[in-house]
Amino acid sequence: MRRLSLRIPVCLLAAAFAVTFAAPLAAQQVTKVGICDFTKVLSTAFRESKTVRDWETAKADYQKEVSAASKEITDLESQKLDADKAANRDLSLSLEKKIADRKQYLDNYRRVRGQVLQQQAEKALNAQVVRDILSAINLVAEQEGMSLVFRSDGTYGESIIYRLPEVDITEKVIKEIFNRAGKTYTGGGQ
Repeated sequence: MRRLSLRIPVCLLAAAFAVTFAAPLAAQQVTKVGICDFTKVLSTAFRESKTVRDWETAKADYQKEVSAASKEITDLESQKLDADKAANRDLSLSLEKKIADRKQYLDNYRRVRGQVLQQQAEKALNAQVVRDILSAINLVAEQEGMSLVFRSDGTYGESIIYRLPEVDITEKVIKEIFNRAGKTYTGGGQ
């Protein structure tokens, strides 16, 4: 029997290697992603703005009132459970009414004050302030070679499960806004 000799030319091996291994590597593009805390940028870079200060004060007052009302409701619910265990039907019904009233108050407060806060936020975030912040974010993102930047504050931040601190450009954006205003930013750690 005759043996077949398989001699594969080196150039054919190199081409096969390139197609198998190098082509997928060349086709992959690394996307660098960043995050920015828009609220922190606004409250730090524009803290001298009266509208921003008023909005932040109103927001803090709103949170305090919501927390106090929520705690009161929880306390009343606890008292109602105790009244139910003690089979004190009159007290239980009275507490149930108070709980319903406080929940209604809290719902109305959230709705009405939420609308007022939204109006204050819109006033604080006038078109020029938003353009200034977005312009600074765009510049920093380009300098950092980022293809995509997410907000890391409020409801936007809840979708971020994990991040490295290095992808947070918030401090750099604040510094850029201060530089544009001819001021020095000494906060933060970057």
